This record gives sequence, C-alpha cells and structure tokens, in this order.
Amino acid sequence: MTQSKHPVAIITGAGSGIGRAASIQLANHNYRLILVGRRLESLKETGELLSSSGAHWHAIDADISVSQDRSRITHEAISQFGRIDALVNNAAIGTCKPISELSEDEIRYLYEINAIGPTDLVRRLLPSLTQSSGCVVNIASVAMLDPFVGLGIYGCTKAAIDALTRAIHNEYNDAGVRAYTIAPGAVETDMLRSIVSTDVLPATHTLTTETIASEISKCILELGPNVSGSTIILNSQ
Repeated sequence: MTQSKHPVAIITGAGSGIGRAASIQLANHNYRLILVGRRLESLKETGELLSSSGAHWHAIDADISVSQDRSRITHEAISQFGRIDALVNNAAIGTCKPISELSEDEIRYLYEINAIGPTDLVRRLLPSLTQSSGCVVNIASVAMLDPFVGLGIYGCTKAAIDALTRAIHNEYNDAGVRAYTIAPGAVETDMLRSIVSTDVLPATHTLTTETIASEISKCILELGPNVSGSTIILNSQ
C-alpha cells in the first residue's frame, strides 16, 4: 500500500469517453487514479496518457454489475493507495428500444450496470469517503427528466442514481461526504454513436467529454457554485 498526501479518485468507465477525460483532468490536479472498466487494454491506454504527465494510476478490469467485482474494486483500490477521496460513477450502458421491445433480462441488466452497481460501490466505499470527507459524482442524463423515444428505461436508471445523490447528501453530509449529479444531454462518445448516427445527431450538436470532465473536477475540487446534493443539467444543442 502506498501512503501519500495526494488524494485518490476511482473512476468507472475510465477506458474512454467521459471517464478518460475526467481522469486526465483530475491527474492535472495531483489526483492519483483508480481506473475501472471492462477492457484492460483501454484502461492501460488511459493510464499511458496519465503517465506522460507523471500521474500515478492503477487499472482494475472489472464489471460493476458483478458483486464480486465491486468487492474487488473496493479492496484493491484501498490496498493500492490507502485512501479514497472521490468516486465518479460514470460507467453505463444504453440501448435504443421502446419499453415493450425490451426483455426482462435486458431491463435488469440496464439497472445492474447503471444503478445497482454504482449504488453498491457507494455503499462499500462510504467508510473510506467518510474518513477523507470525500465526494461522489454520479453521471446521469437529461433522459432522466424527459426520456427520448427508445431511451425510457435508460432514463429510469439514470433517475435512480440522481436520487442516490440526494440520499448520500441527506444521510452523510454531516459526516463530510459531498454528492453531486451531472446530467448532460448528448455527449460525443462511443456509446452515443452505438445508438444514434451522425445523420440523426451531428457532432456539432453534442457536448464534448472535456466539458463533462470539467464539471466533474469542479464538483470534486469545490471550484464552482454547485452545492452538495444538487443536480447539474448540461444541455446539448
């Protein structure tokens, strides 16, 4: 275990997109990073970008829908760096199907990845976050407010982690733990392009991953006007 005064952040879905951009920005603020994702090669690519600026990182290939993997993330992260100061619940999946066309297994898996996994990670990490007066940032979506056609259940899962933000704030703010939801519109990521083509939604009408990462950093570093328990809406064009 490495002991250091430098803070530590766990970022899920760190192998690309918002997770990679947030990792880079937090590394620039002297954070050490626990990079979590299902593809180790992608995590290492993010790590190489961090290493080029001298940042310390550790990759954990894990599926947050699996209880044993969530346990491993918790223990390995603490064993590696000795503390946890921030958790960014970013990993998610989306599908573009009307509710009636989704199977029960598909609905369950959406909830396991997008809501149950993040909630259980928070539960497991709260002792460490309380000790460090840490922060949780949940990445949701404007779909939780007005689900687009085909993204109804996805929006429901994101509404669940938005509620988690206020639950954390109400139960643990007195212990020093802060929590925020960032709910962006369309963000230019691989996940977006897996369900929406540029013909339907041009890149000029989407948010960049760096924009979302900047908001994540502001929440964790307390640099902006947002207060714990709040939901930050970032609309795309």
